[in-house]
Amino acid sequence: MKVMHLMQICLQKPSWFLHVKKSILKIIVTILFVFFVSITYAQKDNFERFLAEGKAEFTKSFDEQDYDNAVKVLKRAVQLKPENTEAKYFLGYAYSRLNAKDGASLISMKLDLTIKSSEQFEAVNKLTPKYEGEIIVLDPYSKITSEWGSMAMTYWHKGQKEQALWAFNEGKKRGGFSEFILALNKKILDSCNENSILFTSGDQLTIPLWYLQIVEGYREDIAVVDANLLESSWYATFLVKQKVVTFDVPEETLDNLEIQEWAPQKITISDFAWTVNPTYEETYLFRCDLLLLSILKANKFERPVFFTDGFPKDRQLSLNENLMPFGFLVNTINIDDDGPVELEDDKSKMDALTSLANENSPDEIWFVEFLKRL
Repeated sequence: MKVMHLMQICLQKPSWFLHVKKSILKIIVTILFVFFVSITYAQKDNFERFLAEGKAEFTKSFDEQDYDNAVKVLKRAVQLKPENTEAKYFLGYAYSRLNAKDGASLISMKLDLTIKSSEQFEAVNKLTPKYEGEIIVLDPYSKITSEWGSMAMTYWHKGQKEQALWAFNEGKKRGGFSEFILALNKKILDSCNENSILFTSGDQLTIPLWYLQIVEGYREDIAVVDANLLESSWYATFLVKQKVVTFDVPEETLDNLEIQEWAPQKITISDFAWTVNPTYEETYLFRCDLLLLSILKANKFERPVFFTDGFPKDRQLSLNENLMPFGFLVNTINIDDDGPVELEDDKSKMDALTSLANENSPDEIWFVEFLKRL
């Protein structure tokens, strides 16, 4: 009996033991709290560091940009904060630039990178229909159009027309090529005379125009020429082979044409004359300017020539003072001193067009505001 009593006493926990136990539990809880807080702040610091490092690649000089690194660090940022739309937006742009850094590489895009880029922009639109983070050039909606339109041109350049059609339609299915953008570009095409040459500038106009002509067969009589792409070595030869336009220089020299020294020079085509000034450092003409001039010389104004409204002045080949409004969002060269063609004052048609705009797309809202000022 005594032995049993002693065992019971030993098994009983004295009050000091319980006090120590509670103190230890408090210490453990405090340590865990500090640990998790430290992890949270460390993740926050790491997220901001990765996002900043990825974004920094876009601000470096062209030759120093490293989009492999941008993808790597932005993926880590997205892993830390999967719901952060700015990280996803920049990751989508990093995939895009890794796929095609400029117009020269537009015809060698890879489908897997196009999909990865598109998926990030699609996720942004799903998470935050109205993206309000930092924008590089295009908003997420416009960028889907740009990605899949460029992928389509890669296929088109290779003669893979079925794949090109698929890429255009895939882009529309994923949220690109909106009703508003296509309707806007239809009106631009309809403003041009039959069999015209239309010089464009930028993805927001050029790529939807490609879609309309290639997918819908709309106004195929018009030669759409992106003046920016003329800087790329492949584009001029492509235009010739596709019988879009001709140049006044031999086809075999088109790919090798480079920037040239240029002094102000009077150019006369048919009965029209103007002075072409240097476009770079008051000394040179860029390749794209030389090729645009070559198209004008070869055409001799036998086909009406138009420029989309908002065309950069430094890409207008010193024609600024000779351009006049003609129809909807296009300007033409005033060859015969005719007055500008006035827009039809049809408010109902304009309202019908602007009502199609996506109010969550900064790019489309910009177009709407621009149209209201016309």
